[in-house]
Amino acid sequence: MTSRRRFLAGLASVGVAGLAGCSGLPFVEGDDEREYVELPRDAAGSIEWPDSPFPVAVPPTLADSHRERAETLLASVPTDPSVPNGAIAEELRTDRERTAERLDEAADDPWPTDRLETWRGRRHEAATVLGAYRAATGEDDAEEVETQRRSVRDAFGSLAADHEYRASSPLEAVLAHEPIEALLADCRGRTRPNPAYPDDPVAHPFRAGDAVGRVELARATLADAARVRSVYLTERDDPPSRWTALIDASDRLGLAVSRARSTVRDFLDVYEPPFEADLDGTPATALFRRASGQVSASADEYEERRDDGDYATAVIEAGQALAAVEALRAAIEGIRGDGYQDPVSVESVRETADRARDAIDAIDESDDVRLAARLARPALETFEYLPEYIEDGYVDAARAQGDLAWAELYARAVPPATAFVIERME
Repeated sequence: MTSRRRFLAGLASVGVAGLAGCSGLPFVEGDDEREYVELPRDAAGSIEWPDSPFPVAVPPTLADSHRERAETLLASVPTDPSVPNGAIAEELRTDRERTAERLDEAADDPWPTDRLETWRGRRHEAATVLGAYRAATGEDDAEEVETQRRSVRDAFGSLAADHEYRASSPLEAVLAHEPIEALLADCRGRTRPNPAYPDDPVAHPFRAGDAVGRVELARATLADAARVRSVYLTERDDPPSRWTALIDASDRLGLAVSRARSTVRDFLDVYEPPFEADLDGTPATALFRRASGQVSASADEYEERRDDGDYATAVIEAGQALAAVEALRAAIEGIRGDGYQDPVSVESVRETADRARDAIDAIDESDDVRLAARLARPALETFEYLPEYIEDGYVDAARAQGDLAWAELYARAVPPATAFVIERME
């Protein structure tokens, strides 16, 4: 069976079968009243993320360099800053203490590229605190900030000009260069003078700190782009440029995304689910909104990345858009078949989470597990945010169950979407 036919067969398999009991209301019905269902923080449980899709190992020394730089920056700020304004002194002390605590925490992100992002963020915080402290004590760093910004901008231009998607295969070019593109895009935005360093830093120390921190983050981001690229190329024997292959693949996938999106056009950008049944307060509402929103977000992101010339990222976004369309189709079919509308309970939420975990585990059977893992990230992240959202009261039982139901449908669509993308890369 061809990859395209497997993709269509995958769509057919993500139908209404097994949908009974996959949804419910955020209340338990009783006579004329509804009792609120309180979810424990761990109602959804957790998942074991697949291995990183980046083709080679990322050495921990890359993250260590950010940690060491952050510690050096923060060491220049006294634990009890002495500045004339007591309120500013207290805010500086609090910011320093919070940043120091974060530097003592391990970065537990599942993928090494994410751990780099965490440590860049902590380095940014340390620089921001130092910049604010220096401004509050009468130091004017305006000239240094501008010098650093220009230096990063010049180095960024050189690295971006040399980014030719060198890789051992077109598929590996996508997996290796997509995170590099993301770093370059982030760096590009952070080299702009916004926020600007204030003319009177003593009067506006925290604005000064923001400007200093932004430039430091730009430096860290550019450094990671260069180092991640070097890490990959060092492990490969002078790989050729895959520029043309990625452009062509992103074009072919763009056409597929356009056609797929057209089949669900009536279900996009609508706030109320367009179904005859009253879905108010049911997981079906959350499921539909998540499924519809993911299609629009991924398709729009594909177009933006393609227009920006970020071809590796465009391929990933196209694959996610195709999986999202299939998840939306399955959601529509299920809701029309009266699925996702049964009474909800803690147990039903946990059962839905179990099904989502099973679907995520099944991506190991994809034609390329690394690509499948990258495409599956939206479903994986559902398990990351739900515990905190439940604890903080951002989601009720119906919303949690609807999001988990979407994660299941999306994860089921990932293997056929992976096969489809691979076919378009060949």
